[in-house]
Amino acid sequence: MTSKSNLKQIAIIGLGLIGGSLAKALKEKGYKVTGITKSLKTIKLALKEKAITKGYTKLSPKSLENIDLIFICTPLHLITNYLSKISGLKLKPGIIISDVGSTKSEICDYADKHFLTNEPLTGRDKSRPYSFFIGGHPMAGTEKSGFSAAQKNLFKNCAWILTPTAKDKKSITTIQTIIKKIGAKPVITTPEEHDEAVALISHLPLLASIGLCQTIKESYFRKLASTFASSGFRDITRIAGGNPEMNSGLLTSNNSILQKLLPVYIKELKDILKMAKTKSKNLHKKLNLASRWRNTLYNSKGENNFLKSR
Repeated sequence: MTSKSNLKQIAIIGLGLIGGSLAKALKEKGYKVTGITKSLKTIKLALKEKAITKGYTKLSPKSLENIDLIFICTPLHLITNYLSKISGLKLKPGIIISDVGSTKSEICDYADKHFLTNEPLTGRDKSRPYSFFIGGHPMAGTEKSGFSAAQKNLFKNCAWILTPTAKDKKSITTIQTIIKKIGAKPVITTPEEHDEAVALISHLPLLASIGLCQTIKESYFRKLASTFASSGFRDITRIAGGNPEMNSGLLTSNNSILQKLLPVYIKELKDILKMAKTKSKNLHKKLNLASRWRNTLYNSKGENNFLKSR
């Protein structure tokens, strides 16, 4: 079984923005990093930049030989496919497997039910590999994609959410330690709570941002509006300019929660417009409360005050 304190060999499947940034951050901290991606060009670039120790274009027993920890950093819709592929390979006993998917319920449920075991050694189902799955989601990123956009400091001072269904405390402590080493702050919650929370602060804003772009794009005044667009519009629509494949996966995987939240959001907007139309005295109060809440969330450096206090 892997000695968690001596964990050194880490494999990263997918070397895009997140996987590439993770590789660079881990390599700098002295870990031996194996990169696995279909693009030979990306492997060569990652080796040239010393982001990985070695690289493979295919997932195979050789690519995972002696690996202590695997991070799956592929697009969201491919994560369960790779979990399935990994389950068919001979793994180092006690290996830890994690991912960086932006939704967690479906992934964690798949991992628990289909091939990864959280059972004790005695009496466990030996048809499944002895390994520990810990769902993960770093709250970091940019609107850019690909290894060329990777940054070794991408995760510094960001929340890295963990949704462990595995009961092995040593594995949880190990992955927390690694996350802290690269500058992120681990936050533990359940897969269900994670999906509800990120729908509010990530997926609903994405939906709103895309909707705003579409509304203007279809407007008769789109050319004039585009000419006027300045920093405020740039900031509020930044996430709509992100990777379409990734954004599609977010809206699809967390759709049921978004379906519940959207009517609440629309009601808030309608209430505000109604107050403005009737010149209600409550409008200023409502806007003041929103302003105060928003300004207590971040400090002058743009850092999350709630995260800093943890």
